[in-house]
Amino acid sequence: MTLIELNSYFPERFTNNRSYFQKILRQFSNANFDIGDTYHKLRESIRQPINEWHEGAYLADELLNERDYILSILNKDFPLISDNATKEEIEKFVEKQQEKMTTPIWQQWVNWQKKTKNLIKTHPRLEEETLISKELIAFYRAGRNIFRIDSYLVNLLKRTDVGNIKIGDIKLPYDSIFFSFQPISDIQYPIECFENKHDIHNKLQNLEKQFHLDGAFVTMENDYIIDVTLTFVDTKERFIEKVSMIKDYRFPVVQFSLDFGKWDMEKGTTHSSETTFNESTVCFYDIWEANGQPGELAYEKLHTLTKQKEKCNEYEWAEYVLMDSAVKLIVNCLCYLNAVDTDINIRASNPNAEELLQELSKTKKSQAVNKLKDKLKKVSYSKIHFCGNDQRKHLNTQFPESELEPHWRRGHWRNQPFGNALSNSKLIWIKPTIVRKDKGTPEAGHIYDA
Repeated sequence: MTLIELNSYFPERFTNNRSYFQKILRQFSNANFDIGDTYHKLRESIRQPINEWHEGAYLADELLNERDYILSILNKDFPLISDNATKEEIEKFVEKQQEKMTTPIWQQWVNWQKKTKNLIKTHPRLEEETLISKELIAFYRAGRNIFRIDSYLVNLLKRTDVGNIKIGDIKLPYDSIFFSFQPISDIQYPIECFENKHDIHNKLQNLEKQFHLDGAFVTMENDYIIDVTLTFVDTKERFIEKVSMIKDYRFPVVQFSLDFGKWDMEKGTTHSSETTFNESTVCFYDIWEANGQPGELAYEKLHTLTKQKEKCNEYEWAEYVLMDSAVKLIVNCLCYLNAVDTDINIRASNPNAEELLQELSKTKKSQAVNKLKDKLKKVSYSKIHFCGNDQRKHLNTQFPESELEPHWRRGHWRNQPFGNALSNSKLIWIKPTIVRKDKGTPEAGHIYDA
C-alpha cells in the first residue's frame, strides 16, 4: 500500500507523523494505565522534548522532582494495598493511612499540593496527544486489528435500531480494535467546539477545515463499560507536511465511555448482562469547556436533548448530536461483528506482510508455517479486516405494499436462541430494506419503523 493508502487509517497516519511513538511503545508496551500515575508518566514522556509545553502548560521539572521525592518516601513507608487484600489487611491499611497523615513527609505533600494548585494547567494538545498514544498502545498490544466497514454497510447500520441491544450481546474479537470508515460527511466534529477547546477561535474556520468521522478505537474496560475514542479527518489534508506537534491540529479525537452499570444505593455500582443500550450512561469530558470536568448523561436523555436545542448551550448541543449519531453507529458495528463472521476478508497494511500472509494461507506443512510466522513477527503491520463487501448483494426489496411511497424500513437486531435446550443465543440482523423501490428513490431521511 502507498503512503496515501495507509493514511486512510488513523493508526497508520498518526504513527507515520510521530517519530516519538516507537520509543513510547517500547517504554509502555506492558503498562497498566489504571494503576498509579502511569498515565501521567506517559504524558511526561511525550512532553519531554517539547520545551513549549514546559512553561505555562504543566509543572516545571524541579517541581516534578520534588513531587517524585515525596511520593517515593510515602510509598516506601506506607505501601499501597494489594487488589486481593483480606479484611485484616484492609483494616491495617486504613490504620496506617491515618498514621501517615500525622507524619512530617505527609505535611510536605500537603504543602506541595498547595504550592502547585494554581500552577497545574491543562494543555489541550498535550492531553490529546497523550490520549491518542494511550489508545494506540492498547491497539498495538492487542495485535493491531483494523475493521474497515464498507460504506454501503455503514448506510445500512445507520438505519438499524440498537436501543434494545444488551451489553451481554456484545463481545470484542480482540481486547482493543479500531473501526475504520470512509469519512462520513454527516457525522462531523463541530469545528467551533474544537477551536474553543484549543483556544484558537476562527483559525481553522478561516482555513475551511471540516473534520469528518473516519474511525473509532474501541476497548472493553470491563464486563459493563465500553471505552470509545472517535477519530476524525479533514478529507482535504494529505498529511505530507511536517507540522510541529504543539501546533498539529490534524488528529482530533473525542473520547467517551458507555457504562451499562446501574447504581444501587446499598451495593454501589452493579451491572447486569441484561442492561440495554437505551439504559446505558454516556460518560465524557465536556469538549466545550477547556477545563471541563468529567460528566455523564443517560443515553436516552442525551438522545432527547438532540431534539431540544433550546435546553442546551451551543457547544453542548453540538456535542450531543455528534455523540448520538456516532455511538449508535459504533454499537451497530459491534453487533455486526458478533452476528456475522463470513463477510470479512483480511489483508495487511504492509505489502511485505501481505505477501507473507497470502503464502501462509496456502501453506500446510507445519515447519513451513512456523518459518512464515517467524518472518511475520519481524514485519510491522496492521491487519485490515474488510467488512461488508458482500452486503450489496443481499438487500431484499420485495414488499407487496402497493399503496406506500418508496421508503426505508428500519432494521433491528434479534437475539436468536440456539444450541442444546436453546441455552445459547446469537444476534441476528434484520436488515433495513427499501419498501416499494419500484416506485422510485426514498426521500432522504424518510424512514419508517418496522
